[in-house]
Amino acid sequence: MSKGPGLFADIGKYAKDLLTRDYSTDQKFSISTNSVSGVALTSTALKNGVLHAANVATQYKYRNTFFDVKIDTDFNVKSLVYPMNKFVSIDHNTLTGYDTTSRTFTKYNVGVSVTKPDQCVSIILGDKGDSIKASLLPR
Repeated sequence: MSKGPGLFADIGKYAKDLLTRDYSTDQKFSISTNSVSGVALTSTALKNGVLHAANVATQYKYRNTFFDVKIDTDFNVKSLVYPMNKFVSIDHNTLTGYDTTSRTFTKYNVGVSVTKPDQCVSIILGDKGDSIKASLLPR
C-alpha cells in the first residue's frame, strides 16, 4: 500500500523546518566576574520576543560552606546556603509587589526551606504576613 503525494502545504513546511529548526532568535547577554576572595558575580539579560528578563547572581565559598544568592526582575530572591560535605541546603524565596502610586506593598510572601538527606522543613509566610504554613517531610 503506497502513500499518495504529500499535501501542498507540507512542501513549504519541510523547507522552513530545514532552514529554521534548532535555531533560536532569543537574545541573551551575560557577564561574569570572579574576585580573589572567592566571590563570583554573574548578571544575565534575556530578550525572548517581547519578553524581557534579567537576573543577578552571586556565589561565595567560605571554607566548606557555599553561599548562592540570585535576584531576578520580578524581585524574587533565592538564596542557598549549604555545607559542602553535609549536603544540607537552605532555600529562601521572596515574592513582593509594590504600588508606587499608593506607596504600599500589594503582595509580600516569604518562604524558607531547609533540606537534609533525611528530612525537609519548609515555612511560608504569605498574604503580607497574615498566614503562615509549615511542613515537615521525613524521608
